[in-house]
Amino acid sequence: MLFSRNRSSRSIYGALTIAFSALVGCSDFFPVEKQSPAKDDFSTLAGDDRILYKEGMEDQALLIRNVLDEKVKDIEIVHGKPFINPPVVHLCDTRECFAKYTGIDSGILAAVSSNGLFLKSYVITHEDYSRWLAHELSHLHLRQQISTFRASFIPQWYQEGLATFASNGGGANKVSRKKALEYIHNGKHIVVVDESSLFSDPWPLNYVVANDDWPKPWYQQHMNYRQASLFYEFLHPNGGIELIRALEIGETFNDAFKSVYGKSPEEMFAIYKSSLAKNKAHENI
Repeated sequence: MLFSRNRSSRSIYGALTIAFSALVGCSDFFPVEKQSPAKDDFSTLAGDDRILYKEGMEDQALLIRNVLDEKVKDIEIVHGKPFINPPVVHLCDTRECFAKYTGIDSGILAAVSSNGLFLKSYVITHEDYSRWLAHELSHLHLRQQISTFRASFIPQWYQEGLATFASNGGGANKVSRKKALEYIHNGKHIVVVDESSLFSDPWPLNYVVANDDWPKPWYQQHMNYRQASLFYEFLHPNGGIELIRALEIGETFNDAFKSVYGKSPEEMFAIYKSSLAKNKAHENI
């Protein structure tokens, strides 16, 4: 899920995330013969019926076509298997259009809902649009396997860390790896909980967010996404795909994580931080 620049309150952000989590699942939406439930309301791009767009957005639809196959392949490699059904991408021209199909009337720019993957026009005008698309494709891939209800218990750090990693930084473009690592080295980082719920804080932190941590309203979200993706990058080579498979067959996140890594997320994050400290010490020799 991607936010625009006008989100400045953590409480609002948390409320939106809770509301969003009830909408993102695709357990009841698998495109049948590459058709979308909303297809009659959109134009279909000639030669690629995976891409639906509102009037006047054909050029933007062509931009999506230019990168869609590549991004689908990228996500399938990270997730370790093909999509169950071809992703269907809807391009909305107005906020009202986006709200109609996702139920979200806010600053959110992209979402996976029961009707598919939806993007606001702003996304396609941004230089990072292909990464944002890939980020949402990662969410869609997971939702083709896991119901909305079950996904609500999977921690946000994992879902967004996976999607940001799989999309090569999509959703975290405003915070560099260097800056996120600096925060972690300074003891300011996300808390990697072992479960989540509709009523829990989606992004618990181990530090108090001060005003100087918010040079821009979107800063904290991008910092959280970047830190989550860095931790997931550490996890992925040694069991990332196995963890996804365990979740797909119905294991709880906590049980699946421990079965793959032999430790809790908190314990693995401590190992991750220790590895960073050792690398930093080596650099200073």
